[in-house]
Amino acid sequence: MPNSVSKQDWENFRAMGRVPKAARAEIIASWQRSSRLARDGLKQAPVLTEPDVQQARLRSSRFMRAAQPTVQKAGYLLNRSGNMILLCDPEGLVIDQVGDPYTLDMGRENHLHTGGRWREEDIGTNAIGMALLTGMPVQVFRAEHFSEEIQRWSCSATPVCDPVTERILGVVDVSWPADALRSDASALSAILAVQAETMLRQMLMVEREKLAETADRRRLRRGNAPMAMLDRYGLNVLSTDNFLRAFDDDGALDRLRAALPDLMDQPDEQMVPVLQGLLPGMDLEVMRDGGGGIGLLLSKRQSRPAMVPSRLDLETIGQVGEVMARISSQAARLAGSHLPILIEGETGAGKSTLAEAIHQAGSDPNLPFVRLDCAMLTAEGLRRDLAEGLVDQLSSAGGTLCLESPAACPLDAQKLLLGLVEQAAGAGMRIIATSTRSLGDEAGAGRFRSDLYYRLAVARIALVPLRDRRDEIVPHLRAITRQKAGVGRSLNFTPAALAAITGHDWPGNLREMSNLVDLLLAVTPNGLIDHRSLPPEFSRAPAREGDTLRDGERAQILEAIERAQGNMTEVARRLGIARSTLYLKLDAYRIARPRRG
Repeated sequence: MPNSVSKQDWENFRAMGRVPKAARAEIIASWQRSSRLARDGLKQAPVLTEPDVQQARLRSSRFMRAAQPTVQKAGYLLNRSGNMILLCDPEGLVIDQVGDPYTLDMGRENHLHTGGRWREEDIGTNAIGMALLTGMPVQVFRAEHFSEEIQRWSCSATPVCDPVTERILGVVDVSWPADALRSDASALSAILAVQAETMLRQMLMVEREKLAETADRRRLRRGNAPMAMLDRYGLNVLSTDNFLRAFDDDGALDRLRAALPDLMDQPDEQMVPVLQGLLPGMDLEVMRDGGGGIGLLLSKRQSRPAMVPSRLDLETIGQVGEVMARISSQAARLAGSHLPILIEGETGAGKSTLAEAIHQAGSDPNLPFVRLDCAMLTAEGLRRDLAEGLVDQLSSAGGTLCLESPAACPLDAQKLLLGLVEQAAGAGMRIIATSTRSLGDEAGAGRFRSDLYYRLAVARIALVPLRDRRDEIVPHLRAITRQKAGVGRSLNFTPAALAAITGHDWPGNLREMSNLVDLLLAVTPNGLIDHRSLPPEFSRAPAREGDTLRDGERAQILEAIERAQGNMTEVARRLGIARSTLYLKLDAYRIARPRRG
């Protein structure tokens, strides 16, 4: 390979354009490009000023952090070996060098040192410039260099690519005097490049872990405000469910994701104005680690809107039916106290909604309602948060601390959680816990600290699943539909659809019902819902002999009561029966009589 092109071959090409038969195709292509650039007589690569070199190092700081450790070790081993290793940025600028002192000194004559720029258009055919152009490892020996003065060198260069974008971040080059034979230079540059790319992937994993930890802490402190943590590539590390709804422009976030990789290594004074232009009205915070940018925190603090009565108001919740009236009355009494409250119930039963309703019914509903997902807690993270004054930050705002799924908190973190709860309560915060599991059973089985259980369960509210209060299914459905349908839209259910809905067991409770309403609003153009409009699981509801007609009639009565707003005379008229017959049916179907009649 080193003897594929002789000095005579080079001279014939320069004088007559004759292509040597033994020359590699990539070398001839580079010679032809260099000829068009008229790079005759160049003895040195151009050299940049020290401030320009410092700026280039800053832009390539990530590449240097990934490549320098192994290159420095290799440079120590190359002492008196005749080799030197150069790190070059994507513009071919040498930004670091190590190796044999004599070779390093020799390189200064051609500016093959820090500050020299080795693009092909600057100095003609060379390994660094070709590696940048082709994106492939390249070796250039002796007379293969286009500029005669550079033929005193042989070089092997390998590009280093970003593990996500696959863009070239830089080049690792091994150079040595042309009169020396080196059989391992290409392997050395390739190994160093692979190690640099491996380090880049490891750096990204560490960065994402740090961003995730920071995002968890910030989410706790920001409560329900929309928030997202992006890594340096614009990829999600964590985002709240309501984050996407904070954008008026659907394409704004996509444009930011596309721009972020090019902006992340720039100074804040250059990066932040561009990002703010892409996302006006959004709070931006560049996440840094050791001075370098690693990600971006996006957030939008919402002014607290007027609360939707059908969703959060205890009085409205209590109007759904007899069971919820009893629960709502209990919650209203507790809202006037400052006792810790434990709300237990199945998945989707409305625990979070009731917790927030209790907060709204308290003495100052404008104070923050802060959710803490205990499943995300670790002992290490809690220690760090407590050391950083998390309790002081929470309690200074007052309001309610809502612990979600405390049974999912690891045992080694529960003692710290107990300390957090006691400090927050002592500072005046209301404590509400919501749990799908029975905390008493978990404590009895040794999976939950009993002292923490008794700290949380001073007052207890048990939410009854929908399947055990079927007379409240249709009122819940109506309330959720009103909340979600918006102006000019509605859903109208046929008796057959209501019978199927009432007969369904609702394993996901109110959350499942909310999802059903979202689906029906999206796929039903005219808003009329028949049993055929419902998902398959509703037609597969277990039927019991003799119940089909009863369920249908019961659903019709409930719908008529809903439409007549409790006016029993109007209900009887709609159903075509006497009022006395209506009351008999109410008793038979165990439907509570509305107060209005």
